[in-house]
Amino acid sequence: MNLARPSESILRALWGLALLALVAAGVAWAVEGQVGAPSVIALILAVLLGGIAIYLAPDQVRAWISGRPFAFGANAVLASVAFIGIMVLLNILATRHAQRWDLTAEKRFSLSPQTLQILQSLPEPVEALAFFSQNFQFARQDAEDLLDQYRHYSNGKFSYRFIDPVAQASLARQWGVTRDGTILFVMQDRRQEVTLYNEQEFTSALVKLIRTTQPKIYFLTGHGERDINEEGDNGYAQVRRALEREGYRVEALNLAVTSTIPADAAVILLAGPVRPLLDREVEVLKGYLNAGGRLLIALDSSLQIPGDAGGKVTESVNRILGDWGIAFREDVIIDPVSSMFTDPLTPLSSRYGFSSITEKLRGIATAFPAARSIEEVRSQPERFRVVQLVETTPQSWSETDLEGLRQALNQGRLPSSEGKKLGPLALALTVEQVNGKGRVVLFGDADFAANQNVGANLPFANLDLFVNAVNWLSESEMLIGLRQSPTSPVRALSATPAQTRTVFMLTVVAMPLAVLAIGAMIWWQRR
Repeated sequence: MNLARPSESILRALWGLALLALVAAGVAWAVEGQVGAPSVIALILAVLLGGIAIYLAPDQVRAWISGRPFAFGANAVLASVAFIGIMVLLNILATRHAQRWDLTAEKRFSLSPQTLQILQSLPEPVEALAFFSQNFQFARQDAEDLLDQYRHYSNGKFSYRFIDPVAQASLARQWGVTRDGTILFVMQDRRQEVTLYNEQEFTSALVKLIRTTQPKIYFLTGHGERDINEEGDNGYAQVRRALEREGYRVEALNLAVTSTIPADAAVILLAGPVRPLLDREVEVLKGYLNAGGRLLIALDSSLQIPGDAGGKVTESVNRILGDWGIAFREDVIIDPVSSMFTDPLTPLSSRYGFSSITEKLRGIATAFPAARSIEEVRSQPERFRVVQLVETTPQSWSETDLEGLRQALNQGRLPSSEGKKLGPLALALTVEQVNGKGRVVLFGDADFAANQNVGANLPFANLDLFVNAVNWLSESEMLIGLRQSPTSPVRALSATPAQTRTVFMLTVVAMPLAVLAIGAMIWWQRR
């Protein structure tokens, strides 16, 4: 049976429809990420239409194959296939060896060194279960972006998955989740719940999972010390919250009420007393320290202590440290070379001793408003190991004439450094027993850790220095690091589903089809 030769327009339509079906099969495969029913149907349709065109005009196909246009077209196809193959290979390599670059000036999308250290040293695998329903999708992207960063830097120890608490209500009940947007961090039989999607909350959850117990930190009260609940400039509320994020339980302790140090005390802190300690309190703290206790003392200069109580406060604190050969000096440090906001009474220092406390702080300054110096009055290397944690510059000096200093400041000048003890002076130091467990950290200033000096808008490492010191005292060296200061949230641009589909159709479908159409037109004109 002889069929009449079809017209050129029919053959062109068949080949065109076959090409469109082939492109549709590729688009369907790219969208689904797998060979599904739409891509298979489109591919079968392309083969069927091409087969019909060949069956209806075999002579024309044979002549076309043997002609120069086919040779040019074949070369173009081979070049296109080679290009696509190279791009696929590059994508495979990029997927298997993924790298991340944060090009923002403030490194807003980089995890802090402390978080990276914790992720890379997780003792057990951690899985994050993110319960987000369809009604909570607006917050999912922020959470998923951060979770993916944690997964990427965890050496395979951190994973996550999303669960719809509505569609999988029984699973949500099994985990005890009643609030949409909850993320559970799970390590073996322990779990931590998170409802805020930022690095501080996520890392805090990991820290609490790692700790098998919750160490207790006691702040001494009863002598006008800094208040751990005060949100004002001089309070220590930010320090308390930072310690709680590290997994500590923070409480107040008044030795006038109880005459003993609690047995569960990991660290005792004395921050900024303005009244001297009682003899009985001095003996209690001295006995605790000599028996292997852990003590942190931050003492303001007498210039900041009202009345004439400064000397008595210094004397009572130094009695606690008597056996350790260290003491607070009754002075104020003046550093005209390196100071904050050109205030010579606020030394600014990045000169750190060799210690795990300051190892991650290299190159980042700490500020100490109206600080006093600390000295080693009796060297006892066989009993104690002393490290000058933070030092001033050689151009600084120790001003012991506090009354003369007040008068000079009222006159708008500085006293002379002649005859004074010159720097470097110790703003902070650590002492540990060589053959014991006792550890001490001393700061010649309590203001440096107050709320007004540890804010996110200040480029200082004051908060890191204080919290690292507590971690060193409690032997939690794994948590020592540089914490990223909180910044204002930066949100990515969001789009509605309709806008997302429009962008997809324009970039993935329309633009490639337009290029193919232009190429087909050029080929048709040159044939």
